[in-house]
Amino acid sequence: KKVASALQVIEEAIARYGSSHLALSFNGGKDCTALMHLVRAALYKHSADCGDATSSSAPLVSLYIQYKKSFPEMDAFVQRSVGHYGLDLVKQGGPMKQGLQLFKENYPEIQGIFVGTRRDDPYGDKLQFFSPTDPDWPQFMRINPILDWTFDDVWRFMRQADVPYCCLYDQGYTSLGDVDSTTRNPALLKDGKYQPAWTLANGELERSGRSTPSSTTGSSSGLPIREAHCAGSEH
Repeated sequence: KKVASALQVIEEAIARYGSSHLALSFNGGKDCTALMHLVRAALYKHSADCGDATSSSAPLVSLYIQYKKSFPEMDAFVQRSVGHYGLDLVKQGGPMKQGLQLFKENYPEIQGIFVGTRRDDPYGDKLQFFSPTDPDWPQFMRINPILDWTFDDVWRFMRQADVPYCCLYDQGYTSLGDVDSTTRNPALLKDGKYQPAWTLANGELERSGRSTPSSTTGSSSGLPIREAHCAGSEH
């Protein structure tokens, strides 16, 4: 049901803006990885329904707001995803507002950005499926298809659909920010060994490996919610 609902939001965005006016916020986190898989599937279906085979293979503009000190494993996964999903990857440094402004200037045709924000992310409860950026920020429509998903929903989908994900999630990490603010989740330590993220029994402990719920260091949805005013929450 939640997968169908997410696809419906994506399809509505495609119908409203057109595929060439949409981008994906992607930094390799689990939430935006699940979303990337859904967006690609929806774009393929849209092109098949329209009889336009070329649009299904067109590169998907993907915005990667990089941390000051990101995990090499995350960067490597992002690069692998470029080929796997056919991404037109745009790497942009912070601060967030400046990065979004530069993206707006270089890609003026982009009107909406898909973001993997969930309601249980910090500040995520203030968003809707379609939420515009704040007036004093670069103007985009934030599109949040998996807003109603939980930590367990994300991992259930990823595992059932066999979606590739960053290897750090198999090493005890459940929420990824920059290197200096992120550690393995102590709730996953069993018999001296860290278990995979998807084994976390209590999803409310998802961010236990993060030193702060910082809105400036990023989110697995792809962009921080409060500062970016344009997207996500954690990796």
